[in-house]
Amino acid sequence: MKQKSLKKNAFFNLLKAFMSIIFPIISFPYASRVLLPEGIGCVNFANSTVEYFTMLAKLGIATYAAREAARVRDNKYELSKLAREILSINFVSTAIAYLLFFAAIFFIPKYADYRVLLIICSTKILFITIGMDWLYTAEEEFGYITLRHTFFQVVSLILLFTFVKTKDDYLIYAGIGVLSNVGANVFNLIYSRKFINVFTKTPLAIKRHLKPLFTFFGTSFASKINDIIDTLMLGFLLTNAAVGFYVAAVKLSSMVKDLITSVISSFMPRSSYYLENNKIEEYNKIINRIFDLSFFFSIPATLGLIFLCEPLIRIFSGENYLPAAPTMKLLALTIIFLSFNSFVSNVILIPIKKEKFMLYAQLAALTVNVTLNYFFIKKWGVFGAGLATLLVELTIPLVKIFPSWKYIKNKSNLINFVKALLGSAVMYIVIYLLFNNIESDWIKVTVSAFCGAAVYAIIELILKHETAFLLIGSVKNKISDKLSK
Repeated sequence: MKQKSLKKNAFFNLLKAFMSIIFPIISFPYASRVLLPEGIGCVNFANSTVEYFTMLAKLGIATYAAREAARVRDNKYELSKLAREILSINFVSTAIAYLLFFAAIFFIPKYADYRVLLIICSTKILFITIGMDWLYTAEEEFGYITLRHTFFQVVSLILLFTFVKTKDDYLIYAGIGVLSNVGANVFNLIYSRKFINVFTKTPLAIKRHLKPLFTFFGTSFASKINDIIDTLMLGFLLTNAAVGFYVAAVKLSSMVKDLITSVISSFMPRSSYYLENNKIEEYNKIINRIFDLSFFFSIPATLGLIFLCEPLIRIFSGENYLPAAPTMKLLALTIIFLSFNSFVSNVILIPIKKEKFMLYAQLAALTVNVTLNYFFIKKWGVFGAGLATLLVELTIPLVKIFPSWKYIKNKSNLINFVKALLGSAVMYIVIYLLFNNIESDWIKVTVSAFCGAAVYAIIELILKHETAFLLIGSVKNKISDKLSK
């Protein structure tokens, strides 16, 4: 099978993550003004409730199945056999999730007034099951995934502006939300015939999948709790205003983190494929490349966000949220740890089948998270929650690094890390000296971002950073290809 371009895979994953940020920025201001806080609140409450049942239905299948499918993707019979086994497990977990879901909405009084809305939102559980996104990840069909996702996002925007006109249209808004997120999965079932035949009669070996699946599920569940525990404890220990400041601080760093980690995660299928086919040299190249890539982007992004945090808060959240600035600067540092964490998980631990260390890391982080938040929030408020999150994000890679160290203890990796650090420091000093006194927030953000990127690129080229030359070479090749046509 002809291998797809890793550069294109990374680009399409980055584009998909970027679109996932852009479309809510376009749709949410309109929806929030039409539906008003009550309508938006109802839909968000329903989606938050359904999310837990969706997590149960997923059962950690997405990542595990993508890894296993990537290993056998050159053998259609084995891939079809795996698909039948995974679908069988997924249909059972989906049925259990729906049973618990309907029990909840009919026996918990709080849900009585939301039943229709909850049922509409719950349809995404079924769409996720039949969509088999893991198959397309394993086949590295990132172009198809991105184009399909973008198409349905555009369709959803058109439907939103056409049919959501009053505050009573919140049910339509909820249905459009399901369509934008997982509506395309219906087409996945049809397109899957290119890769598998689920009607091929094969013996089913279900038991072999259960242990790793429960490990992935445990990791996913613990990660979900880690994501919400700081906000939850702020709400209990302080005020709603404190939660608002913290959410404002988290929002921008999360956007940057999602863009970087989306690129890194696209390398998981290829890493698994190389290991299964004993292509150790190619696998080691990927490790070194992605290790370097994770720091090449995360370090300057972190320092840039620290410099621009106040104008960005004024632009995206408003002047009233400026008390969140110190916490946002602190949380910007998590971008480095999260990028490295994504690298270790997707390129090392998952491909080498050491996912149990991901579970250990999340459980350790959960213990640290609850303990530190309890003491830090009481002592330092919102800033304490940010400090606890920073230490938690440091804990996770520290646990994961033990089984990964032999794969990354490379002198060139350390040298490239230092180069990225030096280049980022110079970039920060230059933009601080030149643009710190600009009054317009938009001009400050725009000029600083472009000039900062240019300064960083120049410094890295002077330092002969390998990734900088690879990126420049890639751009030159693209330009040459366009001119030759």
